[in-house]
Amino acid sequence: MSDSITTPVPDSFDLSVIVEFRTTPDNRWQEGYWQVTGVVAGDRPGNGSDKGRQLHAATQGQQYLWTGLHVNLFRDDAESYYYNLVSDNPRVFIICSQVAGEPPRPLIATLSYGEATSYMETDELVESVDMPPELYRWAEHFVLEHYIPVKRKKRKRDDWKDADNGSRS
Repeated sequence: MSDSITTPVPDSFDLSVIVEFRTTPDNRWQEGYWQVTGVVAGDRPGNGSDKGRQLHAATQGQQYLWTGLHVNLFRDDAESYYYNLVSDNPRVFIICSQVAGEPPRPLIATLSYGEATSYMETDELVESVDMPPELYRWAEHFVLEHYIPVKRKKRKRDDWKDADNGSRS
C-alpha cells in the first residue's frame, strides 16, 4: 500500500496573500481601490511588519505580500469544501480588516462557502481569488479522506387528490 494513501492529510496549509492598489484615472471621485488579487501556496519569509511587505510600486498601483496566513480544514465542513472544489472556478476566500486609505489586512483564509458567507453577513470585507493548484490538491485529498456524501432520498408525496375527494359530499 502507498504511503500517500495511509498518511493522514494535514488540516492546515500555509499561504501568503497578494493585495494590490489599482488606480482609477477615469474616476474623479476616487484615486483607486484596494483588492486581494491572489494567494501564493506556502509561507514566504516576512518582514515582521503587520502592514505586509511591498512587492511593487508604480504610478499605476502597488502590490503588498501578506505572509503568515493558514487555511484550516475541518471535517464538519468537508461538504462545503467539496462543493467549492467541484465548482467551475474553485476559490479561496480571504476575510480582511481595512482602515480607510490603507491596504486591507488579510486575517483569515478559508475554502468554505459557509464560513465566507457568515463573515459577509456581518459586513466584513471578504475577497475571493482563484485557488492555486497546490491548495486544490491538498483540499481534494482532505475531502476524499473525510467527506461521505449523503444519499438524498426522494420523499413520498401524499396523494392530496384522494384526501380531498373523500371529505367532500
